[in-house]
Amino acid sequence: MSKKELNYEGFLGSIEPDLEAGILYGKILFVQDLVTYEADSLPQLKKEFEDAVDDYLETCKEIGKEPNKPFSGTLNVRIGPELHRRLAIKSHSNNLSLNESIKEAVTQYLEPNNIGIHHHIHRHIRVEQETSFTDKTDSVDEWTTYSAAPTTSH
Repeated sequence: MSKKELNYEGFLGSIEPDLEAGILYGKILFVQDLVTYEADSLPQLKKEFEDAVDDYLETCKEIGKEPNKPFSGTLNVRIGPELHRRLAIKSHSNNLSLNESIKEAVTQYLEPNNIGIHHHIHRHIRVEQETSFTDKTDSVDEWTTYSAAPTTSH
């Protein structure tokens, strides 16, 4: 698998070719400020990206601005009414808020080896040979949460 972005000091940068000009260019991703760089080769683009990040951080320091924090921690997720209903019921049954349930599910998705949380994923692949059309979808059918600590009843 090839790397499709540059990474330096916690910042990601894009890699784009300009075939007409014969150059590579990119920008720092996931920040609201526009910071770009360009070069004639991949090794040079990497160096230009790192220089751009250093310059961005230095400029922020000089003008007394916090480097852009691209993610607020708030996002709007559209999951459809039926999945929303099922999540609300399951969250209520587990005495969790919707937000807590979603955070658990996302944490498990990003770190599948977490102790105490188990998820069950079904992968569905449909191939229609007549039209040479292949539709591959991954769907999470159900998230099930188990407590890592043993429970006792009194």
